Amino acid sequence: MKHKLSNYIFSAFLLNVFAIVSVGGLSILMVRAMVSNISELQAESGYVSRIYDMNNRVQENVFLVQNSFLDLDAKLLDHALLTVEEVRQNVAVYKKEEIEKYQNTLEVELLFEKIEAHLSSISTILTGVHKKIGSAYPVESDDLKEMENLGYNIQNLMEAINSVHFKSIGELVSDSNIKMYYILFLFLTSSLVGIMASAVAYIVLARNTITPIIDLATATEKVASGDLGVRVQTDSHTEIGKLYNTFNVMTEKLQEHKKEQDDFSFELERLVEERTVELRSSEESLRKTQADLLRMEKIATLGHIATAVNHEIKTPLNVLYMNLQLLNKKIKKCDIPEIKQKDGMLGITSLIDNEVSRINEIIEEFVKYARFPAPDFKENDINQIIEDITEMIDQSAKNANVAVEVDHDETLESVMLDEKKIIQALLNLCMNGIHAMPDGGVLRIGSKKEEDNVLLSVEDNGKGISPADLERIFEPFFTKKEKGMGLGLAIVQRIVEDHGGRISCRSEIGQKTVFEILIPLNTINRRVI
Repeated sequence: MKHKLSNYIFSAFLLNVFAIVSVGGLSILMVRAMVSNISELQAESGYVSRIYDMNNRVQENVFLVQNSFLDLDAKLLDHALLTVEEVRQNVAVYKKEEIEKYQNTLEVELLFEKIEAHLSSISTILTGVHKKIGSAYPVESDDLKEMENLGYNIQNLMEAINSVHFKSIGELVSDSNIKMYYILFLFLTSSLVGIMASAVAYIVLARNTITPIIDLATATEKVASGDLGVRVQTDSHTEIGKLYNTFNVMTEKLQEHKKEQDDFSFELERLVEERTVELRSSEESLRKTQADLLRMEKIATLGHIATAVNHEIKTPLNVLYMNLQLLNKKIKKCDIPEIKQKDGMLGITSLIDNEVSRINEIIEEFVKYARFPAPDFKENDINQIIEDITEMIDQSAKNANVAVEVDHDETLESVMLDEKKIIQALLNLCMNGIHAMPDGGVLRIGSKKEEDNVLLSVEDNGKGISPADLERIFEPFFTKKEKGMGLGLAIVQRIVEDHGGRISCRSEIGQKTVFEILIPLNTINRRVI
C-alpha cells in the first residue's frame, strides 16, 4: 500500500498548529487572569490609599483638637468637627464598598463599626469641648486623653482593615506569580517539546526524504558519469519509494540501450575494421600490382631498347672494332720512315680502341640491367655469405685504410635467396662504402632477425649523401662519380625487390651512411618479376 508523503507532512502541520494554538490559548487565559489580578491589585491599592488618607485625616483632627485645647480656638474645633463628619461619611461609603466586596466577612464589617463608634465618640467630645469654650466651664485634660486614645484606636482599626487588603494583595501577587510560573512552564515545555519535535521531524525527514534524495542525487551523478549499473534501494512506500523504483527502471533501460549501442558499435567497428583491412589489402595489392606493371613496362621498354641497341649499335661497333684492328696491323706493317709519325698514328688507333671498348662495356651493362634474369632461390646461410664478402673486399679495404666490422645474428636460420645476386648487391654496397671513405674509416656489415624478416645493413662513416641526392640514388643512370654509369644501386634495388624485400638509405653529411636491406623469411611474401 502506498502512502503519500504530503499526508504525513499535513498531519504533522495540523499537530503543530494544534500544539501552538493550545499553548497560546492557555497562555492567553493565564495572561488574562494576571491582568484581572492587576486590576484587583489596583483596586486594593486604592482601598489601602483611602484608608491611609482617612487615618491621616483622623490624626489631623486629633492634632487640631490638641491645638484647639491649648489655644481654645473655636475655628479649629469647627474645622475638626467638619473633618470628622467628612471622615464618617467616607467611612460609611467605604464600609458599604468593603462589605459588598468581602461578602460573608464579619471581620471587616466589625472593624468599620468600631471605627464609626470611635468617630462618633470623637464628634461627641469635640461638641462638648466646643460648648465649654467661651463659657465658665474649663476644658478638661481627660477629654484630650480620650481623643488621643480614640485616634490611636482608629489608627489600629484602619491598620487591621489594611492588613486584610494587604493579605488580599499578597494572595493576588502570589496567584500572579503562580500564573507567571505556569506560563514560563508552558513556554519551556512547549519549547522543549518543539525542539524535540523538530529534532524528531528532522530525523524522520532526513531519513525518509533528505537522505534518499541525496542518495538519489549521488546515483544520478554516477549515471551522468557513465556508470549505468547503479541501483538505489528503499523500503519507503511514499513518493520517494516510487521515485526510486522509477529511477531503477530508467537506469535499467538505459543500461539495456547502452549495451545494445555498445554491441552495435562493436559490430560496426568490426565491420569497418574488416572493410578497412580489405581496402588496405586491396590498396596495397593494387599499389604492388601498379608498381609491378610500371616496372614490367619499364623493363619491357628497356628490353626493347636493349635489343635495338644491341642490334643497331653493337653490330656496327664490332665491325668498327675489327676494321680498327686491321688498320692497326697495316700501320704496324707499313714502312714509314718517320717513327714519330708511325707512333702517333698507333696512338690515335689505340685511343679509338679504348673508346670503342668503353662504349661496348656501357652497352653490356645496360643490356645486363634491361635483361635481368629472375633469381634462383635456394637455401643459403646469410652469415656465411657476409663472411665471403668480407674476404672479397679485404684487400680493397686495407688499401683504402678501412676497417671492416661484422655483426652476425647467430640465431638466423637458412634463407631462401639467390646467393650470387645477394653477393652482387652486398658487394656493390660495400665497395660504394669503401669509396665514400677516401681518408679511411670503418665499414660495418650486420645481419639480424626482425620478426619474419632478415635485416642486412652496410654502414660507413664517410662523407655522406646530401638529402637532394638521397631521393635519386636508386634511379638508373644517376651518379656523382666521374667514370660511373649510375646502374649499380639501381641493380641492387632490383635484386632486393626480386627477393620480395625493400632497400632504404639514411645518411648524415660528414657523419655516416647506412643502407638497410629487409628480405622476408616467408617465401609466400616473395614476388618475382
